[in-house]
Amino acid sequence: MDWVRLELIVELVIVFSAPPIYQYYLWRRGKTTPAQLKKTLKIFLPFYIGLIAILIAWLFS
Repeated sequence: MDWVRLELIVELVIVFSAPPIYQYYLWRRGKTTPAQLKKTLKIFLPFYIGLIAILIAWLFS
């Protein structure tokens, strides 16, 4: 694996981990309600499940 791919993987991990980290921050600071968290979870959960499925398929291919 060359440095360009490694950098791309690191950047993608940072970008994809930002929304859950931000939602956790809002929840810990009391700036969001459980209803808003459920709404956000319904939006992001299918995306992350698909992303994990793609990564698993890629690793085992």
